[in-house]
Amino acid sequence: MRYIHTSTLNARLAALMLLFAVPLERVEGVTFERPDSLQPAIGFWTRVYGEVDSLSGFIHDSDDLSVVYGTLRFNWYDSAQVQERRVEEAVACYQRALDALADGKRKNLTACEQKVLTLWGGKASAETLTAAAGRIRFQRGQADRMREGIVRAGAWEKRIRKRLRDAGLPEALAVLPYVESSYNPQVESHLGAVGLWQFTRFTGRHYLRVDEVVDERYDPVKSTDGAIRLLANYYSKLHSWPLTITAYNHGLSGMRQAVQETGGTDIGEIVRTYTGPRFGFASRNFYAAFLAAGDVTRNAEKYFGKLHRKQAENYWIVKVPSYLPLDGLVRELVVDQDVIKALNPALRPAVWSNKKYVPKGFQLRLPAATESATITAMLARVQGHAQQIPDFFYRVKAGDTLSGIALRYNHSVSDLMILNNLHSENRIRAGQSLRLYSALVPETILTASMDSARDDRERVLPPAQEASLETVAAVP
Repeated sequence: MRYIHTSTLNARLAALMLLFAVPLERVEGVTFERPDSLQPAIGFWTRVYGEVDSLSGFIHDSDDLSVVYGTLRFNWYDSAQVQERRVEEAVACYQRALDALADGKRKNLTACEQKVLTLWGGKASAETLTAAAGRIRFQRGQADRMREGIVRAGAWEKRIRKRLRDAGLPEALAVLPYVESSYNPQVESHLGAVGLWQFTRFTGRHYLRVDEVVDERYDPVKSTDGAIRLLANYYSKLHSWPLTITAYNHGLSGMRQAVQETGGTDIGEIVRTYTGPRFGFASRNFYAAFLAAGDVTRNAEKYFGKLHRKQAENYWIVKVPSYLPLDGLVRELVVDQDVIKALNPALRPAVWSNKKYVPKGFQLRLPAATESATITAMLARVQGHAQQIPDFFYRVKAGDTLSGIALRYNHSVSDLMILNNLHSENRIRAGQSLRLYSALVPETILTASMDSARDDRERVLPPAQEASLETVAAVP
């Protein structure tokens, strides 16, 4: 198969990265500090990522991570409620032991009390033990998820490292997706963070395209470019990689406040002394967890044995010349839609269900096995459109329910929740403007309400179109 190679897209990407880049140390000169005060935390997270799976976990002190009271192991069939009850029982046991020792008990110790006394040392003060009783927490293991992440990362990590190098950032930042998502581009957190780099919708919109048609947070390549811009921006303000990495979790303003209040940029000192209201366990430990994840992934065979990592895929990139219907592309290309969907995770459900067109200018990935002549011919046959399918807007009235609106306008409740970024079907209010897919709105309503938009939607471009193609080779 003969590929058509062009340098246009690579040049544009390079220019974009340079636009957002800041003067940084040379990649090979960057070192990530490991203060002595963080060594217990690094060791703790190394065990979490490398030794203990998600059916186990540590009962430990939240401040001094060298103090691990015990390891809980669950059965695979234990429900969440059973696991939670066992954690509560274990925490209560150690709290009672700490309280008893704080009261001066030193004879006829239970096994739990003896263990706690050994951990804290025979000379632990009553104040120390009492404070420790309020700091017991449970940390679930992540070793199985880390192992799965290393396997998944084979498809993307080398490319991500190259993009980081090309942008002048330390390639070791490619470890961050292990901490954030276990290299799962489809994962969504309970707080709404999405993708490899776990961008929230709010932050994502500053660095990526995030809407009902395209959400680049789900795309490993596009989200990496967004993370590069964010990290370069943070570093230009903080001038410290430990602080920049911590800011990735805690936020730029939060780390600036930490520097101001502690009077310095030493990450060990900030972790030890800063008591900002949002600087909780996750933020204090984020940098140590990053270092530990790097240690584990660099020594993957030591922890997990021989692994068969996923291979990076080759694909064509086609710059879509107009607004194109996905079903037409699939039909003309004669490729299974699931194959195209796997290559283009940024396209949202509205595109796959033909409620929206693939947008003009979108860099569509197509299987490398497809002949370039086939792609060119396919694009010439697919009927393009001058504009995107317009949306229909409905203003909520008193007494409306989401299910009632969905029924009236031929939508599902899920359609409306996704399209309007709603987290609950009960969270609508009178006067609120809801976006609807005009492709689903009954034609009688469209005719009465959207005549001009409908005319625009049906204006068609001539069939002859140009598109730029290039191959993206797997990084060795």
